[in-house]
Amino acid sequence: MNAPTLTVVLVHRNDIERSLIKQALETIPNVQIAGERTDLRAGMALAHQVRPTILVLELAGAGEDTLSAATQYRLDNPDVAIFLSSEQLTPDLLMRAMRAGAQEVLRRPLDRPALTEAVERVAELNARKQGGVAQRSVITVFSNKGGVGVTTIATNLALSLRRQSHRETALIDFDYQSGDVASMLGIAPGRSLGDLLAVDRLDSATVQGVLAKHGSGITVLPQPEQIDQADGLTAHQTGSILEVLGSTHELVVVDSPHLFNDIALEIFDRSSQILVVTELSVPSVRAAGRSLELFRKLNYLAVTDRVRLVVNRKSEKSAITPAQVEETLGIRITFNVSNDYAAVSESINLGRPLCGVAPTSRAGRDIDAIARQIVPVPETEATSQAAPRKRLRLFGKE
Repeated sequence: MNAPTLTVVLVHRNDIERSLIKQALETIPNVQIAGERTDLRAGMALAHQVRPTILVLELAGAGEDTLSAATQYRLDNPDVAIFLSSEQLTPDLLMRAMRAGAQEVLRRPLDRPALTEAVERVAELNARKQGGVAQRSVITVFSNKGGVGVTTIATNLALSLRRQSHRETALIDFDYQSGDVASMLGIAPGRSLGDLLAVDRLDSATVQGVLAKHGSGITVLPQPEQIDQADGLTAHQTGSILEVLGSTHELVVVDSPHLFNDIALEIFDRSSQILVVTELSVPSVRAAGRSLELFRKLNYLAVTDRVRLVVNRKSEKSAITPAQVEETLGIRITFNVSNDYAAVSESINLGRPLCGVAPTSRAGRDIDAIARQIVPVPETEATSQAAPRKRLRLFGKE
């Protein structure tokens, strides 16, 4: 089957730079320039008319007009990929671009390989939407507030998915500042995410070489032992790691960083599901609200069940109720995990996960239930996994 054509509208005031971008795009297979403009207003009018696959916009100066136009266009056209071209790549700019719904920020002078890879990511995403390639599942567990149990849920969810579905499952600890996946699993890996940062080009062999194997069968990319070993991690490297593990595993579970930056955006863009974790407390719900507001701007909530809310440490004694949380956040609670302090604390301290085997704790059973809803087990398979029923014994005989 031939790959679909990717149409591009290019808006840039500088004739030379616009020509360079156009030439670079025209060398990429299955890319067609649908039009180009020097003026933002004219460019947006053209984009509304032809509805391109990719919209490339120049970001000059403060860029407020461009970012505002990009935001509105993305709301009207959720499937578009917006590329911004800028001379600077500051954290503030990346955050503003992310809020505007941009998928890529291209630095000037033009990096042709980076542009090619960005277009290839758009092509792959479109192919997955149209069923052109096998679907993979990247499940990201996230909160922009630390201490709400993200790592506990991510770790045990990966174990439960593997145990119940028997699918190849990877667990990535991208919480490179405070992640603790390896400790929760009770393993002491010799290599980590930090070993990948000095590699010029990440391929399957390189990534596989640093993975740790857990006794459950899941493969783990752990966080570095020292925080500074993760310094320099880029969004491009993050995307490459997810690409490699997604090609070799049916399920990838991500323990994500507790902040919004270009790395987090790369993870979110590649996630088939994002589990936003909160507790029944005012600070936690406020944090979840900020996350959901950004996800709405990025149009993630336009896809049914792509973003799902998880209440952790649920208790009947909480100061606020689930109904109040749903009313405040404007989204229903999909999953609940019981407040099971004794079992969870023992699990963390001993490095014995709740879901390594069929769980007996309340929290473990709740995470098992989440796994079953994310990746339902066929009835025949569930039946074969069930323990054989004991036959009735009469007078000491079977």
